[in-house]
Amino acid sequence: MQRTLPQLPEIKPADSPEEFLELETTELYDLIRTSTARIIVLEGGVRSGKTYAIAQALNTDLQEKEGPYKIEIVRATLPALKATAMEDFFGIMRDLGLYREEQHNKTDHVYREGRNSVGFFPVDDAQKLRGRKRNKLWVNEANELTYAEFMQLVLRTTDQIILDFNPVEEDHWLFEKVLTRNDVEYIHSDYRCNPFLEEAIIQEIERMKDADPQYWATFGLGERPKRGTKIYQHYTLVDDLPENPDAVFFGLDFGFNVATALIKIARKELAYTWDEQLYKTNLTNRELIEELKRLEREGVLTTSDEIFCDNAEPDRIQEICDAGFNAKPADKAVEAGIIFVKGRPLAITKRSLKLLEELKLYSWKTTKDGKILDEPVKVKDHAVDAGRYGEYTHGKELSEGGPNIRIL
Repeated sequence: MQRTLPQLPEIKPADSPEEFLELETTELYDLIRTSTARIIVLEGGVRSGKTYAIAQALNTDLQEKEGPYKIEIVRATLPALKATAMEDFFGIMRDLGLYREEQHNKTDHVYREGRNSVGFFPVDDAQKLRGRKRNKLWVNEANELTYAEFMQLVLRTTDQIILDFNPVEEDHWLFEKVLTRNDVEYIHSDYRCNPFLEEAIIQEIERMKDADPQYWATFGLGERPKRGTKIYQHYTLVDDLPENPDAVFFGLDFGFNVATALIKIARKELAYTWDEQLYKTNLTNRELIEELKRLEREGVLTTSDEIFCDNAEPDRIQEICDAGFNAKPADKAVEAGIIFVKGRPLAITKRSLKLLEELKLYSWKTTKDGKILDEPVKVKDHAVDAGRYGEYTHGKELSEGGPNIRIL
């Protein structure tokens, strides 16, 4: 689908100042632009294009609205906001030749276009949450917020609010307190709504059909998951690892075509915090050792820190040991490991973006008749496996060596 915007009088594309701006859009863009609802809710599966369509629509508002007009874009944490909505928004501006460095206050995360502006802030900044007023609001991944945080934002938005999220279980406040309102337009989408997806991505999404019927329904078709299928739901978000922890160690899951993941884990009393340190594909073992040496130089790990590794590759573990690191085979027991992790307080650092992405997807397998099995779906589980390797193996060793940790 093609959409042509009229030439803008003040800002022109850098390479073709006499031509119109051409913006390739989807039907989602049109639905957002034409909606008169107070709240627009977009729910859908992976790669449906909803985030990009919203960013396109708000970019159009920034250029076309008669100012002053204030747009704000929020998410639960700043690292996640930078990696998603902010990246899409400014990527569109650069593609169209509209972005001007001098108009971007990167300290305050505000971009000004004449009398209009777009600002970005995390909901975990309480002062900004309660002290700002805007015309239009976009809440990216709205399911990450509490209802109280959502209402703080609503009360300070004069015109329209856009919410997007991937499917979540139906006991969420979004369904009870937002979709029941009479001023909401609901838009559902899945990957088939995105005509710009590469064939390789489409094939990757459709492989979910063979992984698990419920997983395919949720993340492929964008249907809400059955209650109880998500494995880890008890974690909280934190800014950093705890001060003065009782122990620090690592979990490592090997990969090549899939990601190699390294998770730093800190234990304080019976609570654990996971912090993503490495998540890369196509790493040879030599390159992995170079990454470990880099982390050592940066003070992230020491050669005496235990690294509990995927025990399926003993040769790789030995090579890491030969390089001077304290690598050990992990206990990969899946069910016992999951029970251990679920039985203790778990915190995830806000900067652990790939780990958090995996945690949202990490689910129990289901049968075609809806029975939930005690086995996780083996899709995008590299960081969560690494965290489990480290926490369970270290905790099990402590349990066997003394009374301070008890296996449930």
